[in-house]
Amino acid sequence: MTIGPKKKISQAKWASRHSTRLGLNLKRLKDTYKTSKCKNCWANKLSYRVCPTCGYYKWKQVLTIKSKSKAKVVDA
Repeated sequence: MTIGPKKKISQAKWASRHSTRLGLNLKRLKDTYKTSKCKNCWANKLSYRVCPTCGYYKWKQVLTIKSKSKAKVVDA
C-alpha cells in the first residue's frame, strides 16, 4: 500500500516554495564555476563554453542567436 499526498498542492504554492531554490542554485553555480568575459561581446559566460549572448567560442561563431526583437539575427 502506497501513501500518497493528502491533498493537491497548488501550482502557486509549489512555485513559491521552489523559487528560492532556483536563486540559490544560480548563486552557487556562479561561486563554484569560474566565469570569464566573452572576447566578442564582453558578456559574462562560463569558461570554456559558448557565449549564450552572441554564440561565439574561441573567436568563431558556432551558434545562431535570435534576438527577442526579431530585427537582428546572428547567423553561424
